[in-house]
Amino acid sequence: MPWTVQESSQRVSNSPGMRRTALLVVLALTLSVLALAPSGAGADSVPAGYTFTQEWFESHDGLQLHAAVFLPSDHVDGEEHPVILVPTPYTSPNGGATGLNLSGPEIRFPELFTHESFGQDRWAYVQFDIRGFGGSEGCFQYYMPNEAADVETAVEYIAGLDWAGDVALWGKSYDAAQHVLALGREEVDGLAATVIQAPGLSAYTALWDNGVHYATGRYATTSVYTADDLFPAHNTSTLGEVNYWRATLSPVTTAANYPTCRTDGIVLMNTVWDREDPFWADKEPYLDAVGSDVPTFWLHGFHDANTKPRHMDVYSSLTGPSQAWFGQFTHVRGHEAGVGRSDYFMDEVFRFLDRHVLGRDPGTTDAAVTVQQGDTGDWRHEAQWPPTDGFDWTMPLNPGTYVDEQGNNAGGSSAGTGVLSVSPVLPHDVHLGGEVTIDATVATTVPLAHMVGLLYDIAPDGRARFVQRGAQLVAGTGEQTLSFTLYPQDWEFRAGHRIGVLLSPGDDSWYSPGVTGQEVDVVASEATFPLIAIDRTELIDGGVSDGSDDVSPFVLAAERIGQAEVDVILPPAQTPADGT
Repeated sequence: MPWTVQESSQRVSNSPGMRRTALLVVLALTLSVLALAPSGAGADSVPAGYTFTQEWFESHDGLQLHAAVFLPSDHVDGEEHPVILVPTPYTSPNGGATGLNLSGPEIRFPELFTHESFGQDRWAYVQFDIRGFGGSEGCFQYYMPNEAADVETAVEYIAGLDWAGDVALWGKSYDAAQHVLALGREEVDGLAATVIQAPGLSAYTALWDNGVHYATGRYATTSVYTADDLFPAHNTSTLGEVNYWRATLSPVTTAANYPTCRTDGIVLMNTVWDREDPFWADKEPYLDAVGSDVPTFWLHGFHDANTKPRHMDVYSSLTGPSQAWFGQFTHVRGHEAGVGRSDYFMDEVFRFLDRHVLGRDPGTTDAAVTVQQGDTGDWRHEAQWPPTDGFDWTMPLNPGTYVDEQGNNAGGSSAGTGVLSVSPVLPHDVHLGGEVTIDATVATTVPLAHMVGLLYDIAPDGRARFVQRGAQLVAGTGEQTLSFTLYPQDWEFRAGHRIGVLLSPGDDSWYSPGVTGQEVDVVASEATFPLIAIDRTELIDGGVSDGSDDVSPFVLAAERIGQAEVDVILPPAQTPADGT
């Protein structure tokens, strides 16, 4: 069942005097920004062959929401268009608090208008401003139940317009998070498919990894979004639009209904580390997406530092038609050069929309999963990922002690601090496909220490190449058990190499470092690897992606490797692809 959405019954002072003062401040800020904008500044013009209009409609709790509509300029009465809908915080007319767009609409995905299928099939393109941004009233509520309700409202409102056919959601990052929220609604009339690229999930997964806050810069994330929420959305094209003024004054006129939303975003989301705390109880509606049967195309990079790849619980549960691209890329769109197979992405996605929105056979059968292997950068197709021929292999890890303090990184000259465990030399290739699980018994005298798990591929010369990471807060004191997963990865450890696992106090470029200064005793631990049983030899076209070497290797001394070697029965060799 979807999360229920409740309005707050609390009220704050909202006197006529306060409203007049706030209006004057907002007006002065708006005019000063427009005055300072460079004379040549301007947003994207309306794409050739399209017209631009605006729609205003009401949310479930009485706010006014806004959508920008782009229809083929030769649209005729009675004609229906399939719709790509983008729910987004990124299309304020002026480009947001740091933008300088002087006139015209801001288009989030201009690449759609240049794709042949988009024009041939006469798609409509609609951008919906999520609450608190652009022309929509309200307060920024980071992936929370009100946003989930709003995206359902937006889909059903747009789908109900007389020119609209079925709707596909399209987006990346914050936009794509709205799609996951839509998958969690019980049923959204008119929603035919989603195209999800590098999605956020919840405010918790955006800011925390099992109680460990992400690197220091992430503390500013909610403040940046709050600034865009509060900042006037105007450019010269909207000054005469009364509905945009209504949105501009929304921080004042709607504050009484959402008295804690900005303090929650700026303060509590960054300080309440415990996911089980009552504060987080109603703030992760993405979890309702588990089991969704809406056709979904999903893309995520294994090295995404922005929206971390903590998506497997939802993606692996989908019951409807799905396709996915996973690989060694960062926070990029599928058609961008950072994805080593980007030239194929848009064509494949539009074939997916052919099937599930337009209801026709595109004449080409696409694989369910396209995945890029980390050690070589090779690409291949899979029927499912993690693959169906997977099996678990467990490697015991060494006991030892580290100090909970800053200073360690996943790679480079500051890497290697912590309790290291190394496999014997591999006599044959070993192929990882999925999420490695770390189980540990630890002891500490001070609460809130950090444990970061770092996985390495160690070459015969001691060169340690980073594979993947994950973290867990050591919340209590005394002896306690921990269990956490690393991010997903597809990686083949070659014969002659070793597998290395480092349990460390930190990875300072990725996580905020531990600060207790106390020793953490690793009493016992193990790592469980999901391995692929059958050798993969059929490859497809594709090149190197932008995250393949984003962490510098470092060299482990032979003496340390020898001391860290564990006693373990190595996994069996892979079955040849031909079955022999």
